[in-house]
Amino acid sequence: MNERLKFLRKTLKLNQQEFSDKIGVSQSALTLMENGKRTIRDIYVTQMCHIFNVNETWLRTGQGEMFMASNTFSLDEQAKKSNLTDLEIRIMQSYMNLDRNIREKLMAELEAIFKPNHDETVATIEDNIEPEIETEVAAFRKELEAEKRGETLLASQKPERRESS
Repeated sequence: MNERLKFLRKTLKLNQQEFSDKIGVSQSALTLMENGKRTIRDIYVTQMCHIFNVNETWLRTGQGEMFMASNTFSLDEQAKKSNLTDLEIRIMQSYMNLDRNIREKLMAELEAIFKPNHDETVATIEDNIEPEIETEVAAFRKELEAEKRGETLLASQKPERRESS
């Protein structure tokens, strides 16, 4: 197993320090494991398999493929592959935290926008905002405008002169 451990580390293009940090063992302990002078404990086998998606049977016996076939989607992995910005990641996380009904409405809008070969004019999201939300947005807009006017008035007002008696 020690040769497969070393082969795995080199396949992952990690030096001993990087690999040992990831599995939670000292570099010197990893060196001893790779050289066959120390038994590779089950806890480290489990760590390697989990962290690096390694096939445990391959690691222990050499049978099968080195890595497990991944059939799950990982947002973290996709974010790294796509070099997503922090803002893009926050948008994705916020989307996942939306109420199911809101996500369904948003997806319907996006589907209409990105539907291939559509001939009809796509309605904008603003056209389909529910009346209560539209009312709330309008009220918020008025508050913001009032705040801005208040700041503008304060800035444009000249200090009053007081006459001394």
